[in-house]
Amino acid sequence: MGASSVFSIRFNLPTKIVFERGAITKVGFEAEDLGKKALIVITRGGSMIKFGYLGNVRLSLESRGIKYVVYNNVSSNPRVDEVEKGVEVAEKEKCDFVVGLGGGSAIDTAKAIAATLGSGKPFIKYLRREKEISAAYPVIAIPTTHGTGSEVDKYAVVTDVERKAKLTVISRHIYPKVAILDPETTVTLPPQLTAATAFDALSHAFEAYINRSTNRLARVFAAESMKNIVENIEYAVKHGLNIAVRTRLLWASMLAGLAIDLVRTALCHAMEHPLSAFYPHVHHGLGLSILMPAWIKFTLESAKEDFAEIAKILGLKTEGLTIDQAAKAAYDFVADLRKKVGLNFKLRDLGVKAEDIDAMVENAFTYMKALIENNPRVPTKEELKKIYLESY
Repeated sequence: MGASSVFSIRFNLPTKIVFERGAITKVGFEAEDLGKKALIVITRGGSMIKFGYLGNVRLSLESRGIKYVVYNNVSSNPRVDEVEKGVEVAEKEKCDFVVGLGGGSAIDTAKAIAATLGSGKPFIKYLRREKEISAAYPVIAIPTTHGTGSEVDKYAVVTDVERKAKLTVISRHIYPKVAILDPETTVTLPPQLTAATAFDALSHAFEAYINRSTNRLARVFAAESMKNIVENIEYAVKHGLNIAVRTRLLWASMLAGLAIDLVRTALCHAMEHPLSAFYPHVHHGLGLSILMPAWIKFTLESAKEDFAEIAKILGLKTEGLTIDQAAKAAYDFVADLRKKVGLNFKLRDLGVKAEDIDAMVENAFTYMKALIENNPRVPTKEELKKIYLESY
């Protein structure tokens, strides 16, 4: 990385970040200037209701005289039709801003709905890049997982079912106006989801650190993110109610979100999107955790200095090691960490069929080309197939 390119940075974060325990009770206060009626977007899993987070948001809005309607028709890999239905509800109910409450799925759907309300229907045109987003309704993002970082970035990932592709809309208009990060909302994540969402953030940090677009600021965010994840992930999986550990993981997830907002992700994400487009039941973070070791192994050769730096950031003993050995240590660490936190799966364990891999490779090269080319080492289709097979 030349010094000039690594210091070539454009950064503008229009999102107000409120990061503190109990922040979820302040939604009404933060929403006062944004509108009179909210569309609250949650996924259909029911955990936002069960754990009282939706109740907290509703009470807080009511305390400021703000009306709301809840839209819960969202799956864990949100689809175009779910966005379109949300837009209809918001129009019918005359909502003037959107609250995304939950994981990345709820927040991304909220952003997509807000963009369609502001720029005109249908949403699919923006997703397929046939039309530019020109405006969006205000969004408040309240993440209850420490995974996506969507609360601080300009991306929304939605599945185009017709094309069987997970696509990303990118627009400065969909940055949330306010991100409310309350560590107390993450304590209810079960152990496997705790590990999977933390791995989502970890792969954001890894990919941002080593990719071709990386810069000094993205690396500051990514390094702090990795450090916090590896120091806290194991403890969080075993002791989920520990608020100090949850705080660190939520902090790390937000920072990784800032890192990818600056420089995007790379090949690991380019491979996971086709995976969860073909198999919508696959959790994005879990998919990434399975693909990550094979991705690192493939990329190592072209980014060994970077991976050697990562080994140091992770707190591994690197004195006396060659650059190659230090880089390999980072790989070994990730492969080992997956096992320690209960994510020791292969693609076949998730029901992935070997005969779908060729189609997933094609899908990645069709829809994820920008991320593939953002990787330090760019694979051929044959090489990409090998990485999938190694994870199989």
